[in-house]
Amino acid sequence: MTRAAGFTLIELMIALVIAGIVLGTGMPAFGRYRNSMLLRQAETQVLQDVRRARQLAVTRRAPVIVRFGTPPTYRNITQYSIHIDTNADNLLSSGESSFSRTLPRSTKLDSVCMVSQVDSLVFDISGTLKLGTQGGVLYLSNAIGRRDTLAVSAAGICYRP
Repeated sequence: MTRAAGFTLIELMIALVIAGIVLGTGMPAFGRYRNSMLLRQAETQVLQDVRRARQLAVTRRAPVIVRFGTPPTYRNITQYSIHIDTNADNLLSSGESSFSRTLPRSTKLDSVCMVSQVDSLVFDISGTLKLGTQGGVLYLSNAIGRRDTLAVSAAGICYRP
């Protein structure tokens, strides 16, 4: 009598149990990795947008305002806006460009600590911060409490300290 080729039900069950154990031990590490990557993505997004706002102020020869959250909020912010203020009145008027950005899911600007203006950065046409403002620090965090920092100098340069 010949035996049929293939796997028995017991062999398949053992393989599934082993695969489940391997996946079960790897999932928490993958979750932490994902949260770390989301924080890095949020940090890169804010860094690039602040640098872009500075560049827009120079190329458009108009003040550009980066406003974090809705005033007077400066903690736990998930959205910010960039406004090209062509008439230099610090208000969004019709015909002026403005766009809103949202941070990646489960990340936030934990705290915005600007020296002179609490919740915003205003770049003048030379690309530096508005006269009298001294920059500040942006603290980002993710769902598991990991934090990262971005600094903005009075010259309008955004960097990782």
